[in-house]
Amino acid sequence: MLIKKIAFGDSEEAFVEGRLTDGLNVIFSDDNNRGKTLVMQGLMFSMGYESIFPSSFNYKDKFFYSEVEHGNVTYEFLRKRNSIAIKTEDAMQIFNSVGEARYFLDEFVFPVPRIQKEGRHTLVDLSLLYELFFIGQDNRNPSGLISKGQFNKSDFKSMVYDMAGLSDNQINIDNIKSIKDNINSLKIQLKEIRRKISIIRQNPNIAEIASRTYDSEVVQEKITRISKINENISKLKRSRQREINRKSKLEHLIAELNSLNRDLSEGNVRCGDCGSDKIVYSNNDLTFEISNVDVRNGIMKSIDHNIRKKTDIIMDFSGEINSLQRDLNEEMKDTPPNFQQIVLYQEQVISEVDFDDQAFSLSNQIKALEDQLNSHTNIDDSLKEERKSFDNNLLKEMNDLYRLIDPSGNLVFEDIFTKKDSTFSGSEGQEFYFCKVIALRKLLKHNFPIVIDSFRDGELSTGKEAKMLEIYNSLDGQTILTSTLKAEEYSNDKYSKINGVNAMDYSNHQDCKILSKQHVREFLTLTSGFEGLVL
Repeated sequence: MLIKKIAFGDSEEAFVEGRLTDGLNVIFSDDNNRGKTLVMQGLMFSMGYESIFPSSFNYKDKFFYSEVEHGNVTYEFLRKRNSIAIKTEDAMQIFNSVGEARYFLDEFVFPVPRIQKEGRHTLVDLSLLYELFFIGQDNRNPSGLISKGQFNKSDFKSMVYDMAGLSDNQINIDNIKSIKDNINSLKIQLKEIRRKISIIRQNPNIAEIASRTYDSEVVQEKITRISKINENISKLKRSRQREINRKSKLEHLIAELNSLNRDLSEGNVRCGDCGSDKIVYSNNDLTFEISNVDVRNGIMKSIDHNIRKKTDIIMDFSGEINSLQRDLNEEMKDTPPNFQQIVLYQEQVISEVDFDDQAFSLSNQIKALEDQLNSHTNIDDSLKEERKSFDNNLLKEMNDLYRLIDPSGNLVFEDIFTKKDSTFSGSEGQEFYFCKVIALRKLLKHNFPIVIDSFRDGELSTGKEAKMLEIYNSLDGQTILTSTLKAEEYSNDKYSKINGVNAMDYSNHQDCKILSKQHVREFLTLTSGFEGLVL
């Protein structure tokens, strides 16, 4: 993947960066607040990353553009708030959310990894994917993710395994039957000593039900399984209904646009207030004038694609719901007598359960063993070994890189995330991110560019920086870095003298004001490719 242009602004002020090359690019300035971070965040935001702009910058009123080449195809991204338009030479798609756009990217641009999340085989969000190669200046947290969304660092690791061909997604995690003999033995002992139950006797039948059946460990497990299945079914039904509602709105919009085609051909559509025959389509963030038939047909084609995609998503949800309902039916086939009454009255049945010390101890032992089993991903031994080997190679690569840039350093990386209470001093945090990003690039062999804002963060020494730049320069692909130079470094034209570095000086930008009228014409030319767009 090659980033060719980055731009953002509106019809009044804008900035365009079109000097990027396919090798090592360093954007620098002699002071802070010259717009370097806005350019980097603007690039990633245009492609679907979450917004972590500086609080002083009002990004919600601006359009963010990027031109990207991937697989010999040029893609143009245009985003405002949560809406994204993606354009190729002969087509344009408009998405009301980043979540919708990732399905298009996965199908037509680059594969988006899938992982197991809450019992579903789902696409990761783009912010999680982009943390493979993008390190922003703000919110850095070596012990976790920079972006704070629905995914966590465990999901990041699962994503890495998926990209390495070591996914567990094909393994049926519901078919595990390796229950340890000692767990069964402990459950039998617990069942034998669990005798006394305090019952709320609001219903004379409840005591009878509970005394015969409720205290059974089997019933407790069955209630848990059924509750979990019902919970997952409810979640999926809500998600499916949201997609059905969105699909219905899109179908209604298509009908209106078809009607508009007929009315326009008959000359019947004008604004009752101003008499204008200009008509716009808007999804709240992006607005397109659709009086032109070609623009209108392009919009309709995009909407029709979204309808087809939502049909697929709805069918996927329905398939998952049907599968869970079959599981529920199987669970209900084998239930103890009066089980439905137990489920109905379970909150009323027991106010307190008084186990003796032995029973309490047995329960804790069982819970600990079950947690241990559940914590193991349901992977066969060979895949576990492959993952272990991958992890070892990744950490070896990270530690080898660290020793290259800091031979006398004391750090030893034991994971791609640090422990929560770990503290880095000086430039150690930046060195960790460098080693992590480069090691992931080498082992996964992904085609994304390396994008790091403020790559000298933490007063990186001149020697370490030189070694890092040498490694960046050796990579097969694009790298984009930003840096703030000291006065002496700037006066010596530091980056301009380094072979293989495309140096871009932002020092002449106004303090805290990168946007200007100077770039408006070029910005409008770039966005005019999104035919019909109203800025």
